[in-house]
Amino acid sequence: MDKKPDLLDAFIYGPNADEIKVEWFDIKNKKEIPDLPWAQVYAVGDLDGKAPVVFYDDAKDNLPGGHVESEESLEQTLLREIKEELNCEVIEWWPIGYQVLTNTSSESAYEGSEEKAYQFRVFAKLKKLGEWRPDIGGSVKGYKLVDLEELNYYIKYGNVGERMIEIATKIKLENE
Repeated sequence: MDKKPDLLDAFIYGPNADEIKVEWFDIKNKKEIPDLPWAQVYAVGDLDGKAPVVFYDDAKDNLPGGHVESEESLEQTLLREIKEELNCEVIEWWPIGYQVLTNTSSESAYEGSEEKAYQFRVFAKLKKLGEWRPDIGGSVKGYKLVDLEELNYYIKYGNVGERMIEIATKIKLENE
């Protein structure tokens, strides 16, 4: 039997104003991570008590993270993306959950079908390796540090963002 989502939501995205349906699933430990075709991994980070938010020239603020490369594990992607985008290392990480995004728009690349993307989220304790530097070939222009409870103001993830912050806060308090 399939696991039921812990949260359902939707948002409008892209130049065609596609409606994206979101199914959010909480994950309590690494053993619960399902084997799915992961598209991206993003981290709610803890760098000296603050959450890093990356920014771009042409897009909204976001969590650090990115695309899973072929033959790369979730953890390998997480470590690589955090180093590339923040010049930090991951000291320790805990799963928060994942979301399944479904584009049901008629403008979808596959007419009459649903496109799905699987995105994984973690809470990660981070350590600076040095000063920030641009990722060669990357689009991140820098980052700012914000209070965890204010994170959703910057990333604008709606109900899913609030759920991620709630879980990340609990993990942070349990591991201080």
